Amino acid sequence: MTRIEYRVESAPYHEDEGTHSAQFLARLNELGKDGWRLVAMNPLQRVTGGWVPDKPVPMLLMRVVTE
Repeated sequence: MTRIEYRVESAPYHEDEGTHSAQFLARLNELGKDGWRLVAMNPLQRVTGGWVPDKPVPMLLMRVVTE
């Protein structure tokens, strides 16, 4: 039987756009090693007005789990 597991993780943030992109992709690649895939950013549609350093934007992740 195959089931899907979901997880909410905070997106990394850095004020410098280049560093932000590098940290964001590094975190996604790290999670991807365990089978996690990004499904949505801000899945609860929290109004952020862009990237807010003191309030990380949530990422919805999923992975397939076989039993």
